[in-house]
Amino acid sequence: MISKYLVRDVMKKGVVEVSLDTKLSDVIKTMAKYDISSVVVSDGERFWGIITDTDILKHYHELDKTAEEIMTVNPITVSPEAPLEKAIEIMSEKSIHHLYVKSPCEDKIVGVISSKDIIKLFSDLIE
Repeated sequence: MISKYLVRDVMKKGVVEVSLDTKLSDVIKTMAKYDISSVVVSDGERFWGIITDTDILKHYHELDKTAEEIMTVNPITVSPEAPLEKAIEIMSEKSIHHLYVKSPCEDKIVGVISSKDIIKLFSDLIE
C-alpha cells in the first residue's frame, strides 16, 4: 500500500527556523504562529538541532532559556529519496514523532515528516 511512496512524497517542504539565542517564550510564539509542532535551530548557516512540542512541555516553566539550552542536538534525519517505510521504521524504533529530511547533496534540512503526515496519508489511502 505505501511501498510506492518516498519520504519526499509525504514530507512538508521547508522548515521554520529559530536562532540559537531565541528565548523559549519566542519559540512558543513562533510554533503557535505557524501552527507547527517543531522548529529547527540554526545560526543561519549551520543546522544545530530541533525543538519539538515535547521539549516545550519539559521546559514550559523556564521561558528565559534559549533554544540552544533546550534543543535536541544531532536529531535523526532521513533522505528525501528514502522509502516511506524506512522513515516509519526509524520513527517507530526511536519513538520520535518528527523526522527531519536532510538534502543528500548538502548539509541542509529541506523538510520534515511527522507522524501526523503519515497518519493523514494512511487515512487518504483507506478512504
